[in-house]
Amino acid sequence: MAPLTLVIIEDEEAHFSLMKRAIGKEFPHASVLHFQEANLCLERLNSILPTVIITDYLLPGMNGIEFLEALSQKDKDIPVIMITGQGDENIAVRAMKLGAKDYLVKSGGLFALLPSVIAKVMREKKSEDFLREAEEKYRLVVENADEGIVVIQDGTLRFCNSKMAAILGCTAKELIFKPFIDFVWPDDKKMVAENYADGLDSKKESKTYDFRIVDKHGDIKWMRNNKVDINWENRPAALNFITDINDLKWAAEQIRHLSQLLMQAQERERQMISYELHDRIAQNLSTLKIGSDTLLDGQTAISNELKDKISKNSKLVEQTIAAVRDLAYDLRPPSLDEMGIVKALEIYCEEFLEKSGLKVDFQSAGMKDLKMDFDTEIHLYRLAQEGLNNIRKHAAAERATIKLIGASPNIILRIEDKGKGFDVRARDRALNNEKRMGLRSMQERVNLLQGRMTIESRPGKGTTIVMNLPIRVQNGNP
Repeated sequence: MAPLTLVIIEDEEAHFSLMKRAIGKEFPHASVLHFQEANLCLERLNSILPTVIITDYLLPGMNGIEFLEALSQKDKDIPVIMITGQGDENIAVRAMKLGAKDYLVKSGGLFALLPSVIAKVMREKKSEDFLREAEEKYRLVVENADEGIVVIQDGTLRFCNSKMAAILGCTAKELIFKPFIDFVWPDDKKMVAENYADGLDSKKESKTYDFRIVDKHGDIKWMRNNKVDINWENRPAALNFITDINDLKWAAEQIRHLSQLLMQAQERERQMISYELHDRIAQNLSTLKIGSDTLLDGQTAISNELKDKISKNSKLVEQTIAAVRDLAYDLRPPSLDEMGIVKALEIYCEEFLEKSGLKVDFQSAGMKDLKMDFDTEIHLYRLAQEGLNNIRKHAAAERATIKLIGASPNIILRIEDKGKGFDVRARDRALNNEKRMGLRSMQERVNLLQGRMTIESRPGKGTTIVMNLPIRVQNGNP
């Protein structure tokens, strides 16, 4: 394991000492280096090889934003956490655009929060490196692999190179004039035939699609076909470049599986924090409130000023209890564990009206006898939660509708509003904008469930999001 080296760029010695002390409790073996000026850090980057850099915004000479710009010019992939006492949203936006992984405001809770933020940033960096390495590995495999090349005319093989023959376990001579569809996996025959027919109606339009073949020995293999329509001996035909993507499909499945495990771990962590908030912190606060309310019992000579202070403190504790319980509920809604997805969403929609003023009509059908695994239920809950939050933030709508329908073999979650809507194509082009993460996170969650998500929207005409998810029963199988 590589040594953990943390760099802190901070011109105030007291703040550095507090940050170092907080980091030392969580990462006792970490090497913590201190620079009072950003340019001194830049000069020593190659020798110190930091794992994470924590930098103040206001610094003598080069400020935090200028440091990020200089770091990007050096093409250094080092996670940076920006800290400032300014609390300026514009600074935060600029920092994140320049590659900062997180942005913290100097406050009383900064030093307690900093170690967890560092841990989160390191986890994200590790995941990014893993995904980047996997993507590069399998991209190179595909790009450098020998491809199967075949010409199909009137549905039969007119030309086949040795690579394709090897893929199918035959000789090239054995394949000539054989119907290509005979080698296609039965479930994919219709799709392959439709792609072949569509190409004959277009003018040299390239078609790329994935399908499965069955070789001479009965083995099933995933292929990617890049098809170009040509003339072969003065007649229409299809030139096909066929690549073996079994490894790529396996990698994609592994990444999807790892992402599912990561999300499951996140939900377990949320559950643990929720229980801790509700069962310990909220209970302790309740005890504190009772003690505060009864503090003056039996006392006679009490000033009005003291009574007023105690009353205010009691109300503050009461508000804190409510906030803690709301947070615990958001992290892990107990209704989902106790009553299932339908009742949990009914309750959430009612509470959403109280908190946001947005009326939500919730409807369900075909869900009564459906026994889903909990992972699917929590995903559905989070999708509905994210969808309503998007409506509250962006739609300017007075009401929304959620429909949850069990339609075997799928569950359909439909979220719609009559708000201001948006241009879907423009939204797709701006997908990388960090301010529009809501729909992207929904799409990624749907992808993890091997489902489909469609968005229909026009400016002034509202928005409809439909998610089709495969039903997974309690034993985890579709």
